Amino acid sequence: MTKNNYRNDTKNIIAGKRKKLRNSFVNSPVYKGSTVLFNTVEDMQSKMKKKNDQTLFYGRFGSPSTFEFENAISDIDEAYSAVATASGTAAIVAALLAVLKTGDHILMTDSAYGVSRNLAKNLLNNMGITTTFYNPILTNKIKDLIRNNTRLIFIESPGSLTFEMQNIPILVDIAKKYSLITMIDNTWATSLFFKPINYGIDISIQSATKYIVGHSDAMLGVITTNKKYAKCVRESAHNLGSCPGPEDIYLGIRGLKTLSIRLNKHQENAIKIIEWLLKQKEIHKVLYPVLPEDPGHKIWKRDFKGASGLFGLILNNINRNLIYKMLNNLRLFNMGYSWGGYESLILPVNPEKIRDSYKWNHKDLTLRIHVGLEDPEDLINDLKDSFKILRMY
Repeated sequence: MTKNNYRNDTKNIIAGKRKKLRNSFVNSPVYKGSTVLFNTVEDMQSKMKKKNDQTLFYGRFGSPSTFEFENAISDIDEAYSAVATASGTAAIVAALLAVLKTGDHILMTDSAYGVSRNLAKNLLNNMGITTTFYNPILTNKIKDLIRNNTRLIFIESPGSLTFEMQNIPILVDIAKKYSLITMIDNTWATSLFFKPINYGIDISIQSATKYIVGHSDAMLGVITTNKKYAKCVRESAHNLGSCPGPEDIYLGIRGLKTLSIRLNKHQENAIKIIEWLLKQKEIHKVLYPVLPEDPGHKIWKRDFKGASGLFGLILNNINRNLIYKMLNNLRLFNMGYSWGGYESLILPVNPEKIRDSYKWNHKDLTLRIHVGLEDPEDLINDLKDSFKILRMY
């Protein structure tokens, strides 16, 4: 049986290993260093020419740990190549600047991660690169937004905060017809539940800070590509000086080994929490494509192999100060930015403030919930106790 025929759980364990382990520790050591020594001038000159090809040349270009992590991600993602960055944001910047230039125009989903939107409106705009935000549920109408200078379509599915699913095969077909690059933020699903390159996407981004590391103790990003864009993306990341720290790389490698177990548990717990939430009178709507009634359910079921533990929750007409009291009373659900760790998080969000192509029709407060690895019954009891506050007035 070849490596490509192994199932996901096995792939995650052996990914990145290019040789069978013999007379060595199971885990690779953490390589710390900046300077690489060369035996001869000729050796140094040879390595310099290959510095962007996973060659030991200088610490900023990667170590054996970096290369193992990158190879592991490309194996699991079934991509041609991967490059690690210092954070998810660094991955977005490196990927965009690898393929864009002054005068270009891009189409970005209106449901993109807030940082992606800010980069488009500020960094790219200051460089003379313009952005049009498109409605994520009107995939077919994106053709009307394409200009002569349109270069790229930036996708995120499901969308940040509002969790709309996009019809990726249609977007890819449109992109190919108009010779556009496709780029996706695949952090929610990870390489485990959706493999973008297999769907014709050119460049995929993940904030490995979240599910890949999985313990909220590292900052890490990664970009995977097809063959066409492998070289320019790697050079872009290196030119920007975006090199992750050795401990963070190690934590990324470690996280991959348990990614399948953790993600499936996140999904299982999330579904149990959602089943309870849907029975509560205070809940207007749950935003989670796994639900059969979700508008994006058919797309999710067709294209994705699973779901993570992150979803949205719209409450009925309840005073915001009362909701804040409820949030402050929670014991197991903590408030904090990011997600993807073992702990459960809850955060009030305002999608209406960051939508350009359509109006977010829900005036009531939206919550973003990340369900962690705690016992779901304890999490439900935590919500039960705090929901009592909503019913006191």
